[in-house]
Amino acid sequence: MSRENFMRVCLIDLESKKVRDINTNFSKRFLGGKAIGFELFERYGNDNFIVFSVGFLTGLRMSGMARSEAVFKSPLTGFIADSSCGGFFGSELRKAGFLAIAIRGKAEKPSMIVIEGEDVRIENAEHLWGKDCFQTEDEIKRELGRKFQVACIGQAGENLVRFASIEHAKGREFGRCGGGAVLGSMKIKAIAVRGDRDVENDIKDYDNYLELKDELEEKIREGSKGLTTYGTPRIIHLVNETGALPSYYWRDGEFEIENISPETLKEKYYIRNKSCYSCAVACGKISKIDGEHVEGPEYETLFAFGPLCGIDDPKVILKANMLCDKFGMDTISAGNVIAYLFHVRSKSGRCSSSFGDGESLLNLLEKIAFRREIGDLLAEGVARVSKHFGIEGVHVKGLEPPAYDPRGLYGMALAYSVCYRGACHIKNAMYLPNLTGKLDRLKAEDQAETLVKLENLYGFTDSLVICRFVTLPVRGPLTDEDVVKLYSVVTGMKIDVKDAYKIGEEVINLARRLNLKLGLKKRDDYLPEFFFKNPLEKGNSKGYVVERKSFERMLDEYYKLRNWSL
Repeated sequence: MSRENFMRVCLIDLESKKVRDINTNFSKRFLGGKAIGFELFERYGNDNFIVFSVGFLTGLRMSGMARSEAVFKSPLTGFIADSSCGGFFGSELRKAGFLAIAIRGKAEKPSMIVIEGEDVRIENAEHLWGKDCFQTEDEIKRELGRKFQVACIGQAGENLVRFASIEHAKGREFGRCGGGAVLGSMKIKAIAVRGDRDVENDIKDYDNYLELKDELEEKIREGSKGLTTYGTPRIIHLVNETGALPSYYWRDGEFEIENISPETLKEKYYIRNKSCYSCAVACGKISKIDGEHVEGPEYETLFAFGPLCGIDDPKVILKANMLCDKFGMDTISAGNVIAYLFHVRSKSGRCSSSFGDGESLLNLLEKIAFRREIGDLLAEGVARVSKHFGIEGVHVKGLEPPAYDPRGLYGMALAYSVCYRGACHIKNAMYLPNLTGKLDRLKAEDQAETLVKLENLYGFTDSLVICRFVTLPVRGPLTDEDVVKLYSVVTGMKIDVKDAYKIGEEVINLARRLNLKLGLKKRDDYLPEFFFKNPLEKGNSKGYVVERKSFERMLDEYYKLRNWSL
């Protein structure tokens, strides 16, 4: 496979202050994205180590090709993690000629990494320390120029909140698993990048690419109309009707969503769409609240600060969204840990601040970001907070779950338990086969086989790197055959669909090996007891629990299909 003009991988050592290129003779099965991130972690990784990587399709002028990956050891789980970000950062890194940059060690003082074409340097960032993400990005662009794309941390990352995110473009982020805390521990405030290469000059079969691009763009536009109109909140109706919308800290599976429906948000709050680089989907929504603009809310943010906390006020949810974007915090984990506190308080009956208290939620977010008062405890995440209170909290491997209750979606029960980064929906998208009826959502049959196939597919696409929304199962506009065709015409490397799944399988197995080295035990591949013993109290999945024998049958089938053992 030819890798000229693109394959630059560099290692930035913060302690020696040296930048050097790394031998890029990686196994050809690994293409970029999270795959090369995992392999770099295997070679060089420790607690103070992070990789930002792109893939062969990143930066193409077509929809869904703007994302980049961050790979690191999660301070929340202790296991390997990758987090993906849209916007413009990935395309700019590709334009600068990089496949990946790896950062290692700890700077003596607050610093930032500046990548300007082929030049990579470490610069002082003491004047930025203490600023929020919006202020940081604005200041860097004033200093370096508006064409620089910035990924940075806010006060949450500086204060080592375990679920701190890395923010980009005032609303896009490497969100899950605490990458912001990793950068904070390394004293890295930001990475700013600018490139000037035309990525499409690298395409091996340009004529066929143009023809295929037209075909795929039409499929994407037609298949993404719901996202273009309403953004990700459009799915809330289906999840709620199924009885799998986690509400009141995983008590109910149904919530009164009229005030926070996508139709209400569009009518009252959305003012315009927002796109990633060269993307026609424009799934991002810019909302206006009290004179300020915020990107969102995404569905996961809507769930985390809405139903999970018993709140149906969109203004509170949007303000919470904005605070997380400014401070740099994952909204899923932040909403979960606050909802857990509301749950504890409601059980005790000793505190009036509980479910539905929007003012308390907003105050708690600031306390978490600055580790003030009870926020210092909540900044540790649900796994650690629940040990403090002695009341069971909901997490897998230390990662709080997203907006799909596994008691009503057996595919998600299995997916949460075995994912290398913990309770995750995006690395498998198993919620769609369950919600749409392609698989019986309350039976074990075929769940493991489907999950393995989807994980393998996304092991491949996350290495290219392709936006999940254009490759979703059941509803996604692009098929696995489409992706393979695109890869082949761009790189000149002819593979078939079977090859793609094999590559993805090897990526998943590498993540597994890394986790085993980091101390993974079989008991970590399991659901919280909460879901086995507490029936849903409301909704069309009322009375359901995860039936243990069915779950363990799915888990055994999954292990056999993976040829895994512990």
